Amino acid sequence: MEIELYKTQFDFVNCDDRFTAMLGGVGSGKTLAGSVKSIRYAKPKTLGLVVAPTYRMLQDATIRTYRKINEELIAKYNKTDSDIILKNGAEILFRSSDDPDKLRGPNINWAWMDEAGLSKKGTWEIVIGRLRADGEAGRCWVTTTPKGKNWLYDMHKQMTVFKSATTENPYLSKEFIQSLLDNYTGEFLRQEVYGEFARFEGLVYPDFSEDVHVKKRDPSEFIYWGLAIDEGYTNPAVILLIGVDSDGRKHIHQEFYERGKLQSDVVAAAQEMAAGKNITEIAVDASAAGLIADLRNVGLPAMPQKGRVLDGIHVVQEHLKIQGDGRPYLTVDPSCVNTINEFQSYIWKPGKDEPVKEMDHAMDGIRYYLAGNLPDDDKIIIYDERVNISPF
Repeated sequence: MEIELYKTQFDFVNCDDRFTAMLGGVGSGKTLAGSVKSIRYAKPKTLGLVVAPTYRMLQDATIRTYRKINEELIAKYNKTDSDIILKNGAEILFRSSDDPDKLRGPNINWAWMDEAGLSKKGTWEIVIGRLRADGEAGRCWVTTTPKGKNWLYDMHKQMTVFKSATTENPYLSKEFIQSLLDNYTGEFLRQEVYGEFARFEGLVYPDFSEDVHVKKRDPSEFIYWGLAIDEGYTNPAVILLIGVDSDGRKHIHQEFYERGKLQSDVVAAAQEMAAGKNITEIAVDASAAGLIADLRNVGLPAMPQKGRVLDGIHVVQEHLKIQGDGRPYLTVDPSCVNTINEFQSYIWKPGKDEPVKEMDHAMDGIRYYLAGNLPDDDKIIIYDERVNISPF
């Protein structure tokens, strides 16, 4: 089996140090390199673990790439359990890190964390604690675009690091690369294109805390649902599924966050997320007229939302504040890793009352939704014949 790699990929794949990392920009071929590296360690009768931040990322990116690259070596793929058995008898477990404690259990020979920068803090420690099969200290590698100076920034000092910019990948189209260079600036450019650790200062939402705002909630708690949608292609298209309970508290339950998707793909994803839900509001940027029309054509009640950015930011800030009962009015499911990352990376322009137009795709979506649901003067909002008291 022959696979072409460019120099940084080749050097990363062939490095035998115990802890290694390929840190790269968007489209730099990190997942492909991680898949190829696994071939070197998937020896007969060994057990390997591949981890991604969410099951959607596992299915849509990591497993898809792994199966494509290693198709000739795979004997069996169990989609239900997300397990692969190779023809040489090696077994590979594919798991999500949205609840790192669930990774405890098996003793493994090697591990690979894909898009590790989006995994929850503590995942690394749990994963390397499982590398003890056959009485040996197994190897672990990560492939990721850095996401601010989070836990990975501290841990990468323990690894042999290979860095690759998006611009180094000879297999990407020049048009795609140029579109990123045209759209990204500053710290976001350093992070997303050049794969560097960026420091995001002057946060728009400094009150956002994983300890307070990131939690799981039972869907049965919500009396109605909404969708918040931000159009995109080079930048990610975003759909947020938002549940609202009888107290008016909102919970971002699920996210769709994908680059390079056609408008028809976004509409299909919105239909899938809305299926079986009592959807009362779909907030979309008013400038996305074509997307709004297509959503309405399939029976989804898309509503154009437009308003001053600062007003919308103020509404989101108010929802994040902890109330008298110790709870905020807005929370996020742990699986919504890109939304969480944006809350932690969305910053003001230096010296200006204006946010940087980067790391704002989910932020725009939630702003459309919350600002579009501002209450009347009597503080009452009526949805689907139910009356709910607003926190404001």
